Amino acid sequence: KLQEINQKVRESTNLHQWRNTSTVLSWFKNIRRKSESRFVQLDIVDFYPSISEELLSKSLDYAQTITPIDAATLEIITHSRKSLLFSEGCPWVKKDGSLFDVTMGSYDGAEVCELVGLYLLNQMKNVFPVIDFGLYRDDGLGNYKRMPGPQAEKMRKNIIKLFKDNGLRITIVMNECIANFLDATLNLTTG
Repeated sequence: KLQEINQKVRESTNLHQWRNTSTVLSWFKNIRRKSESRFVQLDIVDFYPSISEELLSKSLDYAQTITPIDAATLEIITHSRKSLLFSEGCPWVKKDGSLFDVTMGSYDGAEVCELVGLYLLNQMKNVFPVIDFGLYRDDGLGNYKRMPGPQAEKMRKNIIKLFKDNGLRITIVMNECIANFLDATLNLTTG
């Protein structure tokens, strides 16, 4: 169900949610005036465990503005977030007592991550239209027209705030000509 929802959102919005290196390389090849551009690169710290019920709910609300999601599907998605973990016959209990979890290493967890990623990409597109930005799970890369250091620093702080407002922490680098992303090195100077 999540895969279908994510696919419909991707197709309808043309957001850059990359699924492999070749799609990133295609995006890079289409950057016009590379020598006048700079990279912004970020990593969402502990993405899967940082996805809250509220963030998932907002992401589902966003997806519903693009494709209908029936009540039964919403129930399946939210119910599937309940996770139990036992060690030596004893249950582990989260500090907040919640059963909500986005499990790492599972196909379902990856699809939840992509749904939330689409929601975040939409926010980035709306708040920072000067950045052509994309995500591969928890790794983000964007390009923008070169700008003075203070202006780039202000944008960096605002990007950090956008993610913080969604309950997420990021590491971020701005104003770079070279980016090591996935298994490729992208160079705006040499193309």
